[in-house]
Amino acid sequence: MRRRDFLAGAGAASLAAGCAAPFPTEDAERDFPPIGMFVEVEGLRIHAWEAGPPGGVPAVLVHGASGNLRDWTFSIAPHIAAGRRVIAFDRPGFGHSDRPEGADAADPAVQAAILRAAAAKLGAGRPVVVGHSWGAALALAWALDAPDRTAGVVSVSGVTMPYSGMARVFEALGISGAITWAYTEYMKSVAEDDGIDRFIDRVFRPQQPPEGYAAYVGGPLALREATLAANSDDISGLNAALRRMAPRYPGLRLPVEIIHGAEDFIDPERHARGLAEVLPEVRLTILEGVGHMAHHAAPGTLATAIARAAGEAEGKTAA
Repeated sequence: MRRRDFLAGAGAASLAAGCAAPFPTEDAERDFPPIGMFVEVEGLRIHAWEAGPPGGVPAVLVHGASGNLRDWTFSIAPHIAAGRRVIAFDRPGFGHSDRPEGADAADPAVQAAILRAAAAKLGAGRPVVVGHSWGAALALAWALDAPDRTAGVVSVSGVTMPYSGMARVFEALGISGAITWAYTEYMKSVAEDDGIDRFIDRVFRPQQPPEGYAAYVGGPLALREATLAANSDDISGLNAALRRMAPRYPGLRLPVEIIHGAEDFIDPERHARGLAEVLPEVRLTILEGVGHMAHHAAPGTLATAIARAAGEAEGKTAA
């Protein structure tokens, strides 16, 4: 049987030291400017995009590692916004959102608190929180720390359970060798060799990226020096955060939807089925033949899951 797990092995110091601004910040931010608004939280400017009708339970969309809110706004957020209010955020340190100082900036709970405050300022005090990949850990941290301000959680291709071992995530992305060194050199080559499209292709496997996605999503934003350092810190610290979070999962008393591709390099057995086994209110959807970008492969499934979690929350409120 193929062994798959998530490796958070790239050391923050090594990666940050090895990546000297491979893509100029000014060029990245000129070519991919903000497409939403800014919300100030504790002196930080948080980039948010919103659409959809007022009223009802809103959805907050959170991207994963190396990403930004453009991953959601390419097609998925507008689709969901046809029926409900949607807010997509750049996580702190990604896209156009500021990142707080301090070692705890990489903690999903710290980032969740920042985005929760930003959502509240936008009038979305109790949303369904949807997280992709690393963002699913943030969504769960949001719910664990503020269940009264969470209508439900949708984990999409989520990294949600503690893990161990040397996984094949980097191998799946075309990286081999000593992990930290290889990842550093690989991200340099992505920028220097115009390899962003190839990197995106690997992330989408076995699916293909939608036409126009690579030109829209703003890959160079992830290759700025500060963002590379933030991404490395987030990945390096995630397993420790999940070890703190996982014992609290059985106490979550709100609807949780899990959507995961059967072919995802984030192991569906550990991170999807494993999470489902410990949650009291959960619906698990495994998508056969689908890889890591399950939200793009099955946007209708995602929209249904959000509506279901929102409906359950509304039903409980009415009761």
